[in-house]
Amino acid sequence: MGVDVFHSPRTYSVEMGKRVTRASVAAVVVQVIRSHDERDNTHTDIFSQTFRREGGQEMGLGDSIHTCVANALRIFDVNPMSCVVWRDGVGVGDPAIKQVMAEEIPSIRKALTRGNGQSEPVPLSYLVVQKRISTKFLSVDGSSAVPLGALVTTLQGLQYSTFYINGTSPSYSTPKPARFIIAKIDDDLPLSKQKIAELSWAFCHDYSNWTGAIKLPSPVQCSHKLAELAGQMKDGGEEIAHEKFAGKAYFL
Repeated sequence: MGVDVFHSPRTYSVEMGKRVTRASVAAVVVQVIRSHDERDNTHTDIFSQTFRREGGQEMGLGDSIHTCVANALRIFDVNPMSCVVWRDGVGVGDPAIKQVMAEEIPSIRKALTRGNGQSEPVPLSYLVVQKRISTKFLSVDGSSAVPLGALVTTLQGLQYSTFYINGTSPSYSTPKPARFIIAKIDDDLPLSKQKIAELSWAFCHDYSNWTGAIKLPSPVQCSHKLAELAGQMKDGGEEIAHEKFAGKAYFL
């Protein structure tokens, strides 16, 4: 699952005679993988939903995420065995991460448990993705950037386990990696921190119809694309028939 928020640029209001802040749009994208066997996993179900919000508001997405996940499980009639969440749009700093965790993880767990039809919680991994960072990595001699797809795990945060993936490696500039903060990983989820990094990198190759470089896993990249698309609409995407588009990546 990917979550992101798009903030529309300020526009000039003729009535008010000044530039005003437009509404922001949050997008939640749920991808359902039916099997871990490549031969059986020829189709991936996808459900997406947008939510119009007050301009500049990043937090408070618990109810929105719960609604989208619950709708996806109901429409696809699936009992989830595990869940991995990539959350973009969170500012730098442990307090912000702690706040979104407290708001969103309980809502996700509630929606997953209802879809599972059992009282046992569904194993969950929750990662915060930050792409607008100042951290850069160079080779040991400083003559070039680190190779494409390089994984850096030696630079850690104070409270949460962190890894960096260098998704681009241009010839004449210094690339910015994406920072992945493992805010939560359940003990019942059979994924080590190394496997979480490998899964994140694998999903970076699962996105189509994008002209630029991709540094984020496809679910959160799709949520970014959808939020930007809805944010440019006059109604903030409120009239999008999300259930009719279930199973289709219409925003691509």
